[in-house]
Amino acid sequence: MTHIQQLISAAQPLIPFKNTSEAQGFLQQYTIDDQAALISALYIGRDHIHHSQLNDDCLNAGIAFDRYLHTGGGHGVRWLISTKDFAEILYEKNANLSTYYQAFLRCANGSAVNLSNF
Repeated sequence: MTHIQQLISAAQPLIPFKNTSEAQGFLQQYTIDDQAALISALYIGRDHIHHSQLNDDCLNAGIAFDRYLHTGGGHGVRWLISTKDFAEILYEKNANLSTYYQAFLRCANGSAVNLSNF
């Protein structure tokens, strides 16, 4: 499991991705679990773009705040977002990815969330 901050740092020089193929080439370096972390982080960041802490909807009791929060697929749960769509999502969110990832990290840190398990 690669730490989410390492994954985001590795993606930053490639943002914006030129096309879906470039995004896929980047993702192929990582496990499906790591790929899910990048997708979940971007959606969490998008949902918290103007915040400094995570909203309660991310920290509900009984729902793990982890790399599968938005994608499913972990903990024996079916995938909510197909892994085949991950590269397309990165490409489509292109210019906003850096902003989304910054918001994710800012809010996670503001909420004192340990990202080692994300």
